[in-house]
Amino acid sequence: MATLFYPGCQIKKDYPEASKKLAEYIQSKRPVEVVGCCRVDHGKSTQEDTALVVCNNCANIIAESGDPGSIEFVWEIIDNDPDFPFPDYHGEKMTIQDCWLAVEKRHVQDAIRSLMRKMNIQVVELPENHEKTTFCGMNLTAECNPSNAKLAPKRYVEEGGHMFRPLSPEARQAYFTDYCKQFTTDKVVCYCKSCRGALLAGGADARHILQLLFPEG
Repeated sequence: MATLFYPGCQIKKDYPEASKKLAEYIQSKRPVEVVGCCRVDHGKSTQEDTALVVCNNCANIIAESGDPGSIEFVWEIIDNDPDFPFPDYHGEKMTIQDCWLAVEKRHVQDAIRSLMRKMNIQVVELPENHEKTTFCGMNLTAECNPSNAKLAPKRYVEEGGHMFRPLSPEARQAYFTDYCKQFTTDKVVCYCKSCRGALLAGGADARHILQLLFPEG
């Protein structure tokens, strides 16, 4: 039995230092095999293995195109670690933005909120949260990525094809700007690249949970 760690291509690109710290942390906690892109290496896992992921899309692709015994998110490992050195955000209120790519994964949603509370953050909920979220920013305002449709057809075509509503650049910007008007806190926390990109485009100060857990400096 092995644990295959998929660190997430875009996560590593967007947050190189935090991703490095995350990988070092994970490797200090358990033996893992660091693998590459889920689009290429989704088939490496077997029923004897655990796929350890950072990215919601990686999880969906591996679930359909791979064959792991289980899929685990790094957020759950950190949340269950009594020795993790959580930064202190001094009771600041931050809104949590749930992601449609993980809409059915309550264990992930709960872990993110637990991590926020352990960082001394007051969690502010949106009306469309948990299983009600229909937001995934850039992803859902464009055509479905052909690679995603091929590797996770049940999720992105058969069950979720109706969620993709391509917008013109102008309409997309207007949607993001209007969406961000609902926030009542200075910062919004997300756990998805696409969500964060859309929130930033709409004018919100959006932070990925990885940035909060492993701050620079």
